[in-house]
Amino acid sequence: MALALDPGEAHTQFVDWAESNGVDINGIAPAKFLDRGMGIVAAKDLKKGERLVHVRNTSLITVALPAVRVLKFPDNATVHGKLAAFLALKLQAKDSEYKLWQDVWPTEQDFRDILPIHWPKKLQELLPNAATTTLTNQQSNLTRDWHDLHPSLPSIPKPLFTYTWLIVNTRTFYWAYPDLPASHPRLPKKRGQLTSDDCYAMCPFMDYFNHSDVGCDPQADATGYSVTADRAYKAGEEVFVSYGAHTNDFLLVEYGFVLQENASDAVLLDHLIVPVLSKEQTAVLKEDGFYGSYTLSASTTTTASTLPICHRTQAALRLVTLPSRRYAAFVSGSDEGATDQARVNAYLVELLVKYARQIGDILEEVEGLKVEGEGDEEAGVQTRSKKARRSLSLSLAQSGEDGEAGVKAQHKDVLLKRWKQIRGIVNRGVEALGG
Repeated sequence: MALALDPGEAHTQFVDWAESNGVDINGIAPAKFLDRGMGIVAAKDLKKGERLVHVRNTSLITVALPAVRVLKFPDNATVHGKLAAFLALKLQAKDSEYKLWQDVWPTEQDFRDILPIHWPKKLQELLPNAATTTLTNQQSNLTRDWHDLHPSLPSIPKPLFTYTWLIVNTRTFYWAYPDLPASHPRLPKKRGQLTSDDCYAMCPFMDYFNHSDVGCDPQADATGYSVTADRAYKAGEEVFVSYGAHTNDFLLVEYGFVLQENASDAVLLDHLIVPVLSKEQTAVLKEDGFYGSYTLSASTTTTASTLPICHRTQAALRLVTLPSRRYAAFVSGSDEGATDQARVNAYLVELLVKYARQIGDILEEVEGLKVEGEGDEEAGVQTRSKKARRSLSLSLAQSGEDGEAGVKAQHKDVLLKRWKQIRGIVNRGVEALGG
């Protein structure tokens, strides 16, 4: 059990604010965990099924909120961007009604310490392929939102918008506006047209919860958002929620951490398989809906029906290694492919063994990275209070100073951990496939 520490006065004040602003809290409290930041701890013994927190729908920040709508952000801007713009304006305001909540958010420096979007390029280039794809999409989305919104935000510098954009990215929950009728004018789109990208909500207090692949499942209805205990907890235990089934590459880029144990973990194999496809094979796979997203799971099972490769991977490898009629029989479902499985497995093992050698080279390169030294000036910043560091970060944002930082120890450590996890998945995959 991780040691839970007193989070400090700012968090105590925020809890009081939350409870007076539509948040019901039962038997849990924010706590600071050594080397892991903030989280939620059981303040008493809890029973399975006990409701731990309920955030009233009127306490959420969404684009349906009148205070957001009145700002008349461009119609083409995303929900993500509009919420980031709203929060940036609130951070600038001296009389923000959300100030006590804002005071307990991660600081800009916190994000610089953990999120790959702020890593130096030489480190970003060493990310795994799947993480690189996620990071590229993240950077593109941020650029698009800034382009669409900055004409409406003359007083907001880009670093401040980036900070609030990351607040939204790391701290929102899925909210499909169940409190609004199907054709309500405050909906961002007609209900039938809503996608997951339209359904963002900032939930005070609930954003304290850390993620585990097994945890409480947040639930929303017309009254608001709730978290119910998924099992019994002893006082002092950390209480987690599940953010969903995500690989560690996704968690690293989006949230800045990887799980030690993650049942949803997998390695993307597109960079191994796509290059060996001919133009004709690529066209066939696209037409059949089997192009890309080839994965090797973290599973260690070895039965033919539960090999650690997805059906899409099976299909692509059959097109590469077998006569086209054998591929067609497999994708049509008329042949389960058992006869050809050994040949398919052997081909993939050859690809994975080559990849394992590449991983060894990458690990050696990461190990050799020089970590930025702790200078007197940096040490002085680290000893300041969190509030002072927030002030420093925002003043830097206001002045537009944003030089590229060096490699930090935590960057190197998490990158080494992730590549070692990938090496383990690949090696287990080779063994499971008969290599």
